[in-house]
Amino acid sequence: MIMRKSLFGAFVGAIFAISGSVASAQDQTATTQATQPQTADGIVSALIPKKPTGGVRSFGRTGTRGISITGDLPAEDDFPSIDLTINFEFDSDQLTNDGWITMQALGRALQDPRLDGMDFRIAGHTDGRGEAGYNEDLSMRRAEAVVNHLTLYYSINPQRLFPIGYGESQLVDPANPDAAINRRVEIINLSPLS
Repeated sequence: MIMRKSLFGAFVGAIFAISGSVASAQDQTATTQATQPQTADGIVSALIPKKPTGGVRSFGRTGTRGISITGDLPAEDDFPSIDLTINFEFDSDQLTNDGWITMQALGRALQDPRLDGMDFRIAGHTDGRGEAGYNEDLSMRRAEAVVNHLTLYYSINPQRLFPIGYGESQLVDPANPDAAINRRVEIINLSPLS
């Protein structure tokens, strides 16, 4: 009887050890995928407009002086976008070596003929550290640095790129405002507005 209990205990212990190893491996894989550099093809695939889902946001306004504006806006989820980790030097808008590598993929993606003639919002985001006003300014400077890099090194027409800095106002992980995932540059295809 004692031997059966000890075998059963060992069996249960082995099951917990295996499931813990699998969970740990899955966490490690998710972390690796999140930090791996994007490819130009992966960026293009994320930014190509999908067929409309049929959802629209309506707007209407009857203005003064006989002006009437009506119509539909695309649903918010109809804007193809991708979050990129573009690394900058601490408290700066200067790219790190890793940042240059990510910019290379983004530059090649925006040169792709499948994205030709499309406009993009380049949205800078920070984490929750520091003052909100400072973070908004820093995120704007970083978005502008991305635009300048794309125009200088990849000859992307600057009239296709619209930088904006959101600072800490749109955290990916609001429960962890200081998390690295919140520091990112979001590329949003604005072609559904065209």
